[in-house]
Amino acid sequence: MKRLPAPATLLLLSLTACTHLGPVRQYQVLGNSPAVVQAAFNADAGKARVLMLVSPTCPVCLWGASRVSGELLKIEHGKDVGVFVVWVPRLGAKERNVSSATRVVATSWAQQYWDGNDLLGEQYRKVLGWREDAWDVYMLYGPKVRWTGPSPPTPDFFMHQTDQIGPWLDAAVFGSRVEQLSEEP
Repeated sequence: MKRLPAPATLLLLSLTACTHLGPVRQYQVLGNSPAVVQAAFNADAGKARVLMLVSPTCPVCLWGASRVSGELLKIEHGKDVGVFVVWVPRLGAKERNVSSATRVVATSWAQQYWDGNDLLGEQYRKVLGWREDAWDVYMLYGPKVRWTGPSPPTPDFFMHQTDQIGPWLDAAVFGSRVEQLSEEP
């Protein structure tokens, strides 16, 4: 019997562990600027927004993206929340890995991107005060936040699954924070 390579096995296991596998979703490729994400983020001003930086080849990231997006589906006003999923090149990830990873995001209205140059990972390292470029992080912004400069704004709340500073991801807690912010005027 043929064995799958270890990374392929981990990806397969993580995808099957996700409770919701939807269709493959479209995504945009970021070039040398995160301007398209910035424009979409600002277009959703007036509502709570979730921005995730995750790797399409990281089983833990896929689990986190699945759980966070699943929590958004449970919120009464979940569809009123802007969702941005930025896939980053960690654990050997390439653009070819993004299509299948988009299936774990349960929120069909999520805008998804491939950041092959890890532009946002580098920028969020500075924003969050981390030692390394950011990834496997789930950030929440209130309705009044705007992205006005070259760097993204500091999130109102975030959780992650790394060895960096900040709270460890608990999808239910994250979901309740989203619900609180989405109900603000």
